[in-house]
Amino acid sequence: MTDLTPYTPISAVSIKATGRMLSDFNPLKPLEKKLMDACRKGEIAFIGEQRPERATEQNIIRSAFLRFLALGGDENAPVHEKGIQLQGAWLDGKLDLDGVTLPSGLLLVNCHFNTTPLLHDCRIHGSVTLVGSHVDGLIADGMVCSGSVFLSNGFTSSGTVRLLSAQIGGNLDCSAAVFDGMGGYALGCDRAVIKGSVFLSDGFTATGTVRLRGAQIAGSLECDSAMLDGKNGDALLCDRATIKGNVFLRDGFSAVGTVRLSGTQIDGNLECIGAKFNGKGGDALVAESMVVTGSFFFRNLVHPIKGISLASGRVGRLVDDVDSWAGDLLLDGFVYDRLGGDIPPNASDRLEWLCKQNASHAGLDGEGADFRRQPWRQLQKVLRDMGHVEDARQVAIAFEDQLRLAGLIGQTSKHENIFWTLFYRYTCRGFHSLFGWFAGYGYRPLRLFAAMLGVWLFCAAMYWCAALDGQFAPSNPLVFQNFDNAVCAPPESEEAKAELAKLANEQSPPVKGAGNWYLCEKLHKEYPGFSPLAYSLDIILPLVDLQQERNWTPMMPAPKNSWYEKLFSFSQHITRLLLWFEILFGWAASLLLVAVFTGLTKRHNE
Repeated sequence: MTDLTPYTPISAVSIKATGRMLSDFNPLKPLEKKLMDACRKGEIAFIGEQRPERATEQNIIRSAFLRFLALGGDENAPVHEKGIQLQGAWLDGKLDLDGVTLPSGLLLVNCHFNTTPLLHDCRIHGSVTLVGSHVDGLIADGMVCSGSVFLSNGFTSSGTVRLLSAQIGGNLDCSAAVFDGMGGYALGCDRAVIKGSVFLSDGFTATGTVRLRGAQIAGSLECDSAMLDGKNGDALLCDRATIKGNVFLRDGFSAVGTVRLSGTQIDGNLECIGAKFNGKGGDALVAESMVVTGSFFFRNLVHPIKGISLASGRVGRLVDDVDSWAGDLLLDGFVYDRLGGDIPPNASDRLEWLCKQNASHAGLDGEGADFRRQPWRQLQKVLRDMGHVEDARQVAIAFEDQLRLAGLIGQTSKHENIFWTLFYRYTCRGFHSLFGWFAGYGYRPLRLFAAMLGVWLFCAAMYWCAALDGQFAPSNPLVFQNFDNAVCAPPESEEAKAELAKLANEQSPPVKGAGNWYLCEKLHKEYPGFSPLAYSLDIILPLVDLQQERNWTPMMPAPKNSWYEKLFSFSQHITRLLLWFEILFGWAASLLLVAVFTGLTKRHNE
């Protein structure tokens, strides 16, 4: 027998999934009726002022029924455009919004979730407000929210709050909240895109790592007065994050564990003012390859920080103070355009800062294998660009001193002969040290002039005393062949002295200065007279000829038979040794001057 009953397509029948019809929740609890009526009117369903600590008939609402209303209800339970607005309720069971689309936002104030809410990959047209509420963790990976997310003002979580790869159209506000990862990380926002700012401030407390790795924040990251305890991990992890505004770690900010900003791009300022960092034996702050377009404020810290890495970072301006840096600094590759703050832009204070680097990087371990040159060059460049040229020179000189202390002067191949290696090394270090003392490694040429002036005048005085003592004589042999000059020659013995005195007195008038070529008036006037100043200048300037060195020379004593005679002729040896010293000093100083002024010893300023 043929069935002639008309066929009705299944799509034409009003069929909904379980949990999408009001009848699925009958009978309703009294508070659920109150919530449904408030949702219809667009009002707040007020259950209690405070967040409930336990479930009672006066505060319990099923999470599944809340989900039904969040999805828009049905024809028997219409929901206003304002969405769900609830305060002071105990939400029983799992709130599962995985992958759904909510037509409006969620406002759940001072509510208690007894299980972990699930908002994975959900889309919310509006804001998510869980102000003052408690959750046992939150899973909202991939959530897309057109408004802001408020987990603030007394919000607590006993478990990880996950917002990995979430997209938030406004702010992420976690101010005055308590996050406890219960052994895991406290807050995870890796790769999240946040169109507003992130507020972890006003007493925000996290037990476990706060993760913002790779996050994109269009506003600022504000962590003022936050207390972060990474337990056995990092306190704050912001590696490779992009922050268009500022980063504030100020006014009582406390971190137990490493604060990581490696590769972070900050278009505003990074302000670490009045903060407390505790690396727990490791690095306290790691900001390698960080870029801060504005200023990096690092000052007025509660305790000086030991263990900071700013390697390969770049900031527009460094504003700091002396007491905030403790030691174990890593500054290799750190670039800053200007200096500010309580440390004056002078060499002495800034050199103290450089010496707080890691011992091997600063060349303080005596080995020098890991000595880093860039921090010294960077400081020199900035001081010069700021107009502090003298301070820049002092840094350059200190850098050369540090190179020698680090053992980096006179390095040779390890395969060379050991004796030649030692000779070469210590010779180079000796000349390097002298070059620093006399000319400041080319940065203090006037020091070399002063040394030459001192040697010139000292030697001139000594030559004058020697000349008065009869120790200088003409070097031209024709002078000695002239009989008239014989009275000027100094006698060799006491008998010769007496004979000379007699000869000088017999002449009329008596010869003044007899026995002393320098004082003798009988010396022909056409012969250049001896001038101690000109003679010393002629010696110390090897490329200048004042005709003094050619015409006058110290007299060498004849060999003596007894030791006491040799002893009393020692002054003549001293004059000769002094002459040799001035000759060598003059050549060395002249070569240094030529090198300095021709740029051969000019140090790179970059």
